[in-house]
Amino acid sequence: MDIISEKSWAVSLHGGHSGEFCDHGTGSLREMVEAAVLRGYRIFGVTEHAPRVEERYLYREEVALGWDVDKLRRDFEKYAQTITQLQTEMEDQITLLKGFEAEVVPSDRYPEVMLGLKQQYDFDYMVGSVHWVDDVSIDYEPEDFAQAVAAAGSVEALAVRYYQVLTEMVRNLKPEVVGHFDVIAKFAGDAPLDTPRIRKAVERALEAVRENECILDVNFSRLRAGVDTIYPAPWILELATRAYGIGVCFGDDSHRPTHVGGGLEEAREYLLRHRVGEIAVLNRRDGVVVRESVSLE
Repeated sequence: MDIISEKSWAVSLHGGHSGEFCDHGTGSLREMVEAAVLRGYRIFGVTEHAPRVEERYLYREEVALGWDVDKLRRDFEKYAQTITQLQTEMEDQITLLKGFEAEVVPSDRYPEVMLGLKQQYDFDYMVGSVHWVDDVSIDYEPEDFAQAVAAAGSVEALAVRYYQVLTEMVRNLKPEVVGHFDVIAKFAGDAPLDTPRIRKAVERALEAVRENECILDVNFSRLRAGVDTIYPAPWILELATRAYGIGVCFGDDSHRPTHVGGGLEEAREYLLRHRVGEIAVLNRRDGVVVRESVSLE
């Protein structure tokens, strides 16, 4: 993979998931960070998954491995310690931000739990993502997505409900970054996802994003799987940036060291092609995390 030469825009705020702390990742967290250094990232926000709060939300692979919610919580505590150590150890090579990706599941407790984790472990920021809609995972396996469609009645109805859940998440968590805004498209195939009903739901979600001053993750992880898809889709990107004035950032969302940085140049070209000339980044200044704008030129 080509090394990204010294670029001010070489920043990811939705960093990697390592095999050390994620069942579907590979490699250690240290290896992920070392790969970010090698690829030329200036700032790399590491955002391992938060633990889910109930056994019924474990993924099949986790159950097969004998994992439980206590293990997820112990691993998360170890992650918080590990990334804190790496921040200090590698501060001369890269600015590491200590983040996590919230797990939004159908539980009345999740806002309290996620915000509590952020405070307890002194995280720099949070990525708010929606992976579940009404008790069903919507972006992990195609068969789960099909189950969610059946429960909702149609792909359109599921998409509308997804954006409703995302809107609630933004208002409840006020995350600094919103992850893969339209990930509902992942298993939707050729189903239209820009119908009038869906557009209204998207607009309501974008209103919440703007009101809470969140940054939208321009997530290019699927490019590494050979899928010509970047989240959010062009019409959502243009609506978000031009109509709502919402800032965007790059989301690496890698799950193995060899994936780190793959697709960043293409994501930059994607933004420039849609007349987005800058990104929003989080940076550490005098020990404080601040939001800045960086040109893509």
